[in-house]
Amino acid sequence: MLFRRIAFWLLLPIAALQGLALRKTAMRLPPPPGNTHGVLGLTTQNRFRKPFRLLALGDSIIAGIGASSQAQSLPAQLARALAQIKGPAVSWKSLGRNGANSTDLLNMLDELQNQTPPHLVLISIGVNDVTGLCSSKTWQANISTLCKKLGARWPAAVIVFAGLPPMDQFPLPPQALRFCLGLRARYFDHLAARLIEAQAGMLHIPTLINPAEQDFCADGFHPSEQAYAFWGEEMAEIITNLYPTLIRRMAS
Repeated sequence: MLFRRIAFWLLLPIAALQGLALRKTAMRLPPPPGNTHGVLGLTTQNRFRKPFRLLALGDSIIAGIGASSQAQSLPAQLARALAQIKGPAVSWKSLGRNGANSTDLLNMLDELQNQTPPHLVLISIGVNDVTGLCSSKTWQANISTLCKKLGARWPAAVIVFAGLPPMDQFPLPPQALRFCLGLRARYFDHLAARLIEAQAGMLHIPTLINPAEQDFCADGFHPSEQAYAFWGEEMAEIITNLYPTLIRRMAS
């Protein structure tokens, strides 16, 4: 670990120059078309029951970058996987912004008004804190504040944080930038997991996509549509296994 940290600081000037060049040449995909909300799993048997509510907040992963439509984004894929569980339909809503960092997410949360309390909140944040050279002190302070605000606003909800992805295996960035991004992402993910898992009703789920090139979309930086589907299914399984009361709530 000491060797990696020394290597990080030695390579940082080169990585910073590579990052500036990449910003000018990298492909920038817009959010996919479609509604950022919907209801999945609605049947004649459950049409009179209140749906299970999923709210997703955060960065470009929540915005669905890399998917062909919002219906194939991670929030919709998670809702679809949850809807396979016997119970009510799943109502999902995503509020994601391409390029958002942890400070932006705190501001986004403050701006939410009259939001129906969700049963499950999905958070994706951190990649832009890494690329934006956020300090570890600011990152920890923001995650801690985010946990407090989410817990106070929706105390009955399960809050799930998606872990930072393995950025050292992204196809787009060149070395040494890729190495530095990966090292920083793992460190930030470790700090976030420690803070999140100390909170009741909050869960940190490591990124589960297989970091092979086919699991990324055309920009080489965001997950593919297939990766979103796999990720949503794996998340649903982990959440429902760790929170069986969530299943009972869905079936009640």
